[in-house]
Amino acid sequence: MKRLCIALILVGLVSLSAANEFDRMKELESKGIQNPDLYYNLGVSYWQTGQSGMATLYFLKALHLNSAHKAAQENLNYTINLSQDHELYPQRPFLLRVALQTYDFMNLNRMAILCLVLLILCALGFVWYVNYDPEREKGLPSLVLGILLVLMLLSVGFTGFKAYRRAHNVQAVLIESRADLRTEARSDSPRVAQIHEGIILKLKQSEGEWTFVILPNGQTGWIEEKAIARVK
Repeated sequence: MKRLCIALILVGLVSLSAANEFDRMKELESKGIQNPDLYYNLGVSYWQTGQSGMATLYFLKALHLNSAHKAAQENLNYTINLSQDHELYPQRPFLLRVALQTYDFMNLNRMAILCLVLLILCALGFVWYVNYDPEREKGLPSLVLGILLVLMLLSVGFTGFKAYRRAHNVQAVLIESRADLRTEARSDSPRVAQIHEGIILKLKQSEGEWTFVILPNGQTGWIEEKAIARVK
């Protein structure tokens, strides 16, 4: 009996400490602090309290700021695999998965560094081209400089694309236990499908209290705005 009391006291202390830590993190968020690790830890806390929708939302928030956040991606995949709607997520081919993982790994910070390195290399290549022996064919320096310029332009374009996607994030998460997807923006319209907490949606347009969304399998419909939480 004595051991049981001690165990209950310890459990209570741990729970109180976790609650205080959660409150501290929410206070940081309310102050406008945006940090992928903060969002990740909030997602873990929500998952531990059984709120899979909010957990998914905050893992996505972490990845929104840093697409290379490995822990957030792993936990997001875990929540998706355990969700009731996991069959709605398409199974991508191996090469496409590798390409998407590479895309996520090269976050904006890494892309900015890559662009800077390529810019420096282009400058060095140009100096090499200008000061190359005039009596020799300039084929090699021209080729090297051309390749570097192409790589730099591709990197800049890729960085701009990622920045645009980040600024125009259209993801949302269902935070209610379940919701109906309707054919029109009204509650008495035919139901397209019933979806469950934690499913990731893409937003297309809003009309009053309703939002037109796309499911992971491409199915579309209208859902009440109050049932979802936007990543951005």
